[in-house]
Amino acid sequence: MVTYSASFWLTNRGVLTAAFMVLMLCFIITGVVGVPAHDYARGYLGGTPYHSVWYMDAFLIPLALMLTFVGNLCKCYGKKRMAVIGPAIFIVGLIGAAVSQDSLVFIGFRVLQGIGAAVCAALAGGYLNGGIGKPYSEIGKGLFVVNFAFGATVGISLAAYTTWYLSWRLIYAGLALLLFSAWVLIIRYMPSDEGDPNQAIDWLTFYLICAGFGIFSCSLVVGNQQEWFQSSFYIILLTFSLIHIILFFIRFASSPPLLNPKVFSDINFVISCSNITMILFAVFLIFAIVPHFMEMVIGNTVGTYATPFVFFAIASTATIYLFAPGINPYYIARSIKTRKIFSSIGTFGFGLTALWMAHTTSNQSNHNLTLQLISLGCCFGLIFNELLMAFATVPAELTTTASAVNFFGTNFAKSMAGGVSGAIQTVSTQGSWERFRSHIQINSNGLETFTEPLKNQMIEGIHSSHWSQASLELINHSLAKQAEVVSYINQATLTGFLLIGFGILPFLHREAKDKPRQTPRV
Repeated sequence: MVTYSASFWLTNRGVLTAAFMVLMLCFIITGVVGVPAHDYARGYLGGTPYHSVWYMDAFLIPLALMLTFVGNLCKCYGKKRMAVIGPAIFIVGLIGAAVSQDSLVFIGFRVLQGIGAAVCAALAGGYLNGGIGKPYSEIGKGLFVVNFAFGATVGISLAAYTTWYLSWRLIYAGLALLLFSAWVLIIRYMPSDEGDPNQAIDWLTFYLICAGFGIFSCSLVVGNQQEWFQSSFYIILLTFSLIHIILFFIRFASSPPLLNPKVFSDINFVISCSNITMILFAVFLIFAIVPHFMEMVIGNTVGTYATPFVFFAIASTATIYLFAPGINPYYIARSIKTRKIFSSIGTFGFGLTALWMAHTTSNQSNHNLTLQLISLGCCFGLIFNELLMAFATVPAELTTTASAVNFFGTNFAKSMAGGVSGAIQTVSTQGSWERFRSHIQINSNGLETFTEPLKNQMIEGIHSSHWSQASLELINHSLAKQAEVVSYINQATLTGFLLIGFGILPFLHREAKDKPRQTPRV
């Protein structure tokens, strides 16, 4: 059992606190600025339901793409300099979003947040998983996984409470203030290092990643909003992105890659990153639909649906704490063998809970859904054993690159899950609102029953050129409610079956083998 004296905390509290705070804020921002804040921000900024999708993707897509470039920049300019620049960009993005008065300006500052958050995530993850030093590697890994679980789960409830009782702008302003504190600690305490000015920056590979994976992620949103292959613009985006993805893999196989290839020689790291990406893709399908379902079907407000998510966050964080080395001296699952068993149980259990959630109706209760979220939280915590296995044998000098690769997969999975979730919802409700509106005119006889009462209450009534998703809910709220239930069932069922299948993935990990001892010569 490793113990830490007071001298450890006194001599390392600065760099440890700085890395911990940056990492915490990076994960919280991913969830905190989710559904509740975006729905409210959309109303204040004059946005549409389509804009709220871009509010999230404008952060996630640049975050994922920039993660692949951090290692290259650190080699050239040094980790200390990048650790100062990254949070500074993040702070500007947060303050800009807090004071934005226009939807497009807000989206621009969200892009800036994603770029800054990528630097924070890669450096903080690398620092805690190896850069902190070998004697303290366990406590770093323990802080990493517990912080990951807490930040990834508490965001929804924290955003909902803040948005409902205070203001969505306060979320960004408050996080900017906290991040500024971490930024000061980094400047004061983080050890300086020198970069290599002669290090070449691989702009071409970075361009191929952005043009390939980035535009492909954007095309998922555009396709869902413009009826997929019925839109020539979507076809152009898809073709352009696929060509660049192919070119990226050609360059990756034939030229010095953007990322250090040594990180991929650790088979357990490669397996963990693949597992986490696929598992979290399915997990995010559930997270994308539950808040909206609770509002549309169960009748919650942003303020009331936050409470069930508090229990979800507590269950997830408490579960992974049982496995966290360093910060929990009695942690369980100390070998890859036991960790992969627990990870498999968590993945399989999450799938079963998702199928339980699929057996729902419009009469679903908050109490039942809270129990389901607690079950999801416990399983989510077990799944985070994959992170412990990912960094178990990665050398300290490669942890920043490994952290970037890992976060690229998780954020790309979240972006993909959002696009797929929207597509499933579109199919479940028999076409998007654009298609529905194209067959309806203001003088349609079938609408007289719905428009006549509205004309008595509104000066001009509802004109077809101004109809939106909100109009559908006004015209036939019951139909919208039932459509939401169908979409929820479809996505929960898909998630359940995917994760039950993915339950075997953790067993692909290989056991660590001790090297044979050499008998010294006499």
